[in-house]
Amino acid sequence: MNGIRAGCLGVLLLAASFLAAAQQSYPNRPIRLVVHTTAGASSDVTARATADEMGKRLGQQFVVENRAGAGGLIGAELVANATPNGYTLLAGASSVMVMMPAVSRRKLPVDFDADLVPIGRITHSPGFVLVVNEKSPYRSLKDLIAAAKANPGKITYGSAGPATNPHMLGEMLNMLAGVSLTHIAYKGPGPAQIDLLAGAIDSQFDTPSSVMPFVTSGRLRALAITGPVRYPGLPEVPNTAELGFPELLLRGWTAMYAPRGTPPDIVARLQATLKDVLESPQFKSRLIALDQQPGLLIGADLLREQRREREVWRKVAALRGIVLE
Repeated sequence: MNGIRAGCLGVLLLAASFLAAAQQSYPNRPIRLVVHTTAGASSDVTARATADEMGKRLGQQFVVENRAGAGGLIGAELVANATPNGYTLLAGASSVMVMMPAVSRRKLPVDFDADLVPIGRITHSPGFVLVVNEKSPYRSLKDLIAAAKANPGKITYGSAGPATNPHMLGEMLNMLAGVSLTHIAYKGPGPAQIDLLAGAIDSQFDTPSSVMPFVTSGRLRALAITGPVRYPGLPEVPNTAELGFPELLLRGWTAMYAPRGTPPDIVARLQATLKDVLESPQFKSRLIALDQQPGLLIGADLLREQRREREVWRKVAALRGIVLE
């Protein structure tokens, strides 16, 4: 019996030594970074830029893999169920990490706070820009609200789909301003923008990088931005706080996560590497060129922030009756 115990102990010690050696040499092969959006989306572009810089520092290539679908759940679930060894990571956007659990009625296959270990927030956007067509009679947010009050339900706004950030911004504006803008859901921001340019819908919340070419050319008019300060690219456009709606604040963000159970020392190394990347002046300049801003929040700080934001939008969803079945 003692021999059996000694043999079992030896096996356990050997396994532990192999595990320790593997962690100490991490990473010794390419790292897979799963993005739950399509190629070219804001989170995808951000993830690829970050992966490139982290790969240089860790001495291993980051292989970015797009796994879109089910509103982002496919990619998130894939990573949550991956072997927790630091070689499969997630680039998660706030639209999934915050909004989906805030509005979903059904039990989701991923517990975003428990099944995914936060490495850190990479970036956040300057905010979302509320835009109208160049031929629109609305030259300010005040004009749009006045028209919505005079014509309940007749003023429309488009979004990339139910429970997306732009949809929820419109619902919060309805709540705060006491109006009834009608939501028109599309399968992505692009189709919504096409209809806005054609005059088929009245307004849309969209990212600065998406609207800038059309605002600059005069085809769209920017009324407000949902960031805490004005956007440098559109310095004449007021932020929502200036316009009397400080609660109408939303900046989309992208963060990095590992599966639950990933060894703490591997998580710590990834966190330190991401922090080093985000504090680099060269990388900050790279983000600004992408209309993004460094959003440094590491580990527990990111977890607290996503929980705080989720509670804000959970209340909006409840008050407006927004649910995802």
